[in-house]
Amino acid sequence: MKLSDFFKLFRKEPASNDEAKADYLPSFWEDDYCQIEIVPSENIEHILKTIDQINDLATHSGTDSGFTETFGRGPMPVTTFSREIRTDYLQRMLTDSGFEKAKNIRYNGRKILDCETGLTKAYGSSNFTVFFDTEQECVKNIWLSTHLIISVRQKDSIESVFTDLGEQCKMVLIDWTSLELFDLRDQKQIDDYLMGYWK
Repeated sequence: MKLSDFFKLFRKEPASNDEAKADYLPSFWEDDYCQIEIVPSENIEHILKTIDQINDLATHSGTDSGFTETFGRGPMPVTTFSREIRTDYLQRMLTDSGFEKAKNIRYNGRKILDCETGLTKAYGSSNFTVFFDTEQECVKNIWLSTHLIISVRQKDSIESVFTDLGEQCKMVLIDWTSLELFDLRDQKQIDDYLMGYWK
């Protein structure tokens, strides 16, 4: 046996496109649900008021080991569902921008949700996913799971979706972890948000 034949025995063949796509299994935990959410711009005043309330509560309930109180966010005055964004419209927007459609979602570390038959859908990559819930033919909620943005192509894809959501649907992004609000109708605010995740 030649040495080259010996190494061929142990060489792993590259995965086919179908196999590579099967590896995309986005996940989220219950606590991540709508933690970074995209909502109608009419909610800006409500969001800013809520941010002030959270900051006040954090100031008054903070201790050396955490907080003595929690803050429960209520529903938005203007719901995403009321925008009547059709599910097929958002799906087309995401796929046209290069986002991969997930077949399943790992929920709370164990449970697998079926995106084909279930009400929750996911599009993205291993480090950036757009999740959304559906009701009837429309989108009910939109939220993100995001890590470092690793390429110009990925940044451009995300920017394209954010711009469309801002211009066509009049949406804003609120990150409840950092208490930062970004108006997706404003290109500079989109850039500021994306640069925060730029590798």
